[in-house]
Amino acid sequence: MTSSLYPPALHFGIPEKMQPHVRTSDSLPERYQQYRIAQATEISYSEAPFGSYLTQHIQDTDWVISWQHCFVKDKVRLQPSVNESMIAMYCIMQGNISCRLQGKGKLMLIEKEFGIYYIPSNSQNIAELRPGYYEMICISFSPAFFKNFIAHHASFDEIYQLHQRQARRAALLPAIRMDASDLKVLLEMRQPPAVSATLKSFIDEKIQELITQYINALTPKYLQNGDQAQKLRQICQYIQHHYHQPLSISELSKQAGMHINTFERAFKELLSVSPRGYIEHLRLKKAALLLSQTSLSIKEISYSSGYRGANYFTAVFRKRYRCSPREYRKNRLT
Repeated sequence: MTSSLYPPALHFGIPEKMQPHVRTSDSLPERYQQYRIAQATEISYSEAPFGSYLTQHIQDTDWVISWQHCFVKDKVRLQPSVNESMIAMYCIMQGNISCRLQGKGKLMLIEKEFGIYYIPSNSQNIAELRPGYYEMICISFSPAFFKNFIAHHASFDEIYQLHQRQARRAALLPAIRMDASDLKVLLEMRQPPAVSATLKSFIDEKIQELITQYINALTPKYLQNGDQAQKLRQICQYIQHHYHQPLSISELSKQAGMHINTFERAFKELLSVSPRGYIEHLRLKKAALLLSQTSLSIKEISYSSGYRGANYFTAVFRKRYRCSPREYRKNRLT
């Protein structure tokens, strides 16, 4: 089992009626040696009536990479789950998998696509595998490691907050088609070249590269470059330095040289959040920091964060964090 020192890893539960007929091992049969990952710190191989599957982990305190291979001869419904809630990137290298996630319903994991997921602990999920060969990669992140990317894509914060609240509903960001550069990164993670750096630093770099490519893929191409994207990024920087002051969406759109409707639409396409939502995100993030690290009053924090009254601030804060500012401070200090 994966140690609690590491982020949780995804497990595929076998239907109860099959379990008496399952054989497991921590070594790889000779016929599957071609799938061996030299850097793997943990191997799990299982044979069951439906076929066989193997999982190999590369573990670090910031991440766990699970390389999964399934050899299915009879249709089966497995139960993917985690003992602790998990934030992960899931990459499908081969095969299409029909799934049902707790609180999200049905979805299809498509070959050569990858996405970011929040999976609640001990949730009831189903993965339907038809006869064939499947290869998947699941990279689970520690909250601290994943938090580094929130500033680069605001929609990541939604999944991070679900994890912080231990929400019971699964969540996912859009699945993106992998291109040659994504596949190259994954191949390098599996077969690192002879480099002088440590394995951890090499894989750290590759994971960050993969997430950056995912962020870029989420952003429409016409916004990744060009004058409009540059203007919006300048507005983002302006908001980051002035979010504690009164901000008008109309005035921000004028600064960007756009009609307000165009500005709001383009901003949301670039950051996956509206201008108002982005401002709110920064204000609440600052308020939470002040609550945790200072003895300022709620009123003082509301003004310091850009709100013009403690009552409104408290209502907005409660909606986001599911508790009052005072309760949040008490929980952080105990």
